[in-house]
Amino acid sequence: MADFRRPPDWDQGADRHSDLSDPVLVVRQLARFEYRKLYSRIDNALVFTTGKGGYDVFMPPHRPTRSEMATKRYSAVYEVDVGIHRCASSLRLPSDNDAFHFTAELELSWQVVRPDLFVASGERHVPTLLERRFEELARPHTRALPIDRSSAAEQAVRRAVETTGPLGGDAGLRVDWMLRLHVDDDALAHQRELRQTRYADEKLSASHALAMRESRLQAERTTAQAEQEHELAMLKGRGEIERQSLEAEKIEFYQYYLQQEGVRSWAFHLARHPEDSRLVMESLRQDQLALIQSQVNVALDVLKSAGLEEYQREDMNKHAAQIIEEVLTRNLPGATKAPPPMPGVLPWTRPHDAPPPSGPHGSSEPSGPSGPNEPETGES
Repeated sequence: MADFRRPPDWDQGADRHSDLSDPVLVVRQLARFEYRKLYSRIDNALVFTTGKGGYDVFMPPHRPTRSEMATKRYSAVYEVDVGIHRCASSLRLPSDNDAFHFTAELELSWQVVRPDLFVASGERHVPTLLERRFEELARPHTRALPIDRSSAAEQAVRRAVETTGPLGGDAGLRVDWMLRLHVDDDALAHQRELRQTRYADEKLSASHALAMRESRLQAERTTAQAEQEHELAMLKGRGEIERQSLEAEKIEFYQYYLQQEGVRSWAFHLARHPEDSRLVMESLRQDQLALIQSQVNVALDVLKSAGLEEYQREDMNKHAAQIIEEVLTRNLPGATKAPPPMPGVLPWTRPHDAPPPSGPHGSSEPSGPSGPNEPETGES
């Protein structure tokens, strides 16, 4: 066993599973001829200080012999833990705006590989040492970037640390690290609000596009319906014009045959088409009826007159008789006789090669009284 006359200067009392921040477990001063047997854990390294200020390192499982202890005159011994330890820390790194900071989440894994360098460095807290070194390397790069470029800032910090060399290598440490850089809580809340606004805008844009499409389709349907209604109205108008034209032709036909003794043909047609009676009756103009009535009255006055000479009375009686005969036969005065048309044949339905009937629209015969004898105005 170890046999020391004085207690150690420093002893953490740590065991194998202790969570360490300082790998130096025990510091003990040594006096000449004081050493009999040194006891320490086999998995720890021993660093002896020489009288000239140097360090002799004995990595596990190596230990100094009794002769080495006596001849080299060691003045102190450091027992250093060389296991792997892990720690995590969070750092605030500045951006180009002092109002906003990057948050760096740093996960570290460290191990003492050069115990003499660590003892010589005088460091007592490894996580603080690594945080300080990391912040010194990262601050100039994050300071040059805005808060919304956390990805670019993280890449810049990684390149800076990797190009500088092993983190903590000058202190005898081997360090593995992992970095996550993100914006602070206020910036995160702001980014979430912007994202929600963007999502809402995208939904609104989609709804607006759908509404515009529905409005466009509705307008197209309305336009097509209006065009169809207009086309239908035009067809109805053309049909009405054709119907009126047909009725006008019928009226002209009936007027002509009534004037040209076409009573039999007209009666035959009405017997087959009684629905045309209205057109025939409407075609009789009031002036024709008034003319017939006036001629009848004149004829009656002539027949009743008694103050005329015999030859004058004879001529007037012939003329009056002619007028009465025309009225009784339903023929208008002054119209020439025409041969009766074929029963049931209308002018708009006759064959194209048939000659048009003589009448007011193409008759070459002059119109005049149709009586058997013209009255003579000269003296007999």
